[in-house]
Amino acid sequence: MFKGIYNGKQHHVSDIATVLSRAWNAGVDRIIVTGGSLEESKEALAIAETDGLFIGGFSAQLECTQLDAKLVLFLETLSLEFEESGDPEKHFQGLLALAKEGIQKGKVVAIGECGLDYDRLHFCPPEVQKKYFEKQFELAYATKLPMFLHMRAAAEDFCEIMERNIN
Repeated sequence: MFKGIYNGKQHHVSDIATVLSRAWNAGVDRIIVTGGSLEESKEALAIAETDGLFIGGFSAQLECTQLDAKLVLFLETLSLEFEESGDPEKHFQGLLALAKEGIQKGKVVAIGECGLDYDRLHFCPPEVQKKYFEKQFELAYATKLPMFLHMRAAAEDFCEIMERNIN
């Protein structure tokens, strides 16, 4: 949005630097930047690094309160993106590599937003969501990071998957 691109069309020039400056000057001490895809998350990591700011990339809001963090990123490991990539394992490896890069730079503190959303099935069917919610646990275990979880209208499936995957 801050790049000025909406629905694939440029509506205004990028104003992320101005937005961040106004926020800090107004007393905001934490910002969450959402990367809705692997590519957007790479861009968000780059934004945080421009000012030497922290990205809690793949992160949880609760973690932010425990850190000297200013800028926080949610990497949404969207279920549909796994499918649309054409190679879900390669996509997983890309997410894992980005997470490890962010961890190494001291910017990544959690995996998220992960979960199920049955209120918006026009984006992704339940079976695909459930399949890749399981994969999101693999990402958290591989990085030894906590997860930021999300559930909407999917309590039974969410709890079942949680029980199966919590060690």
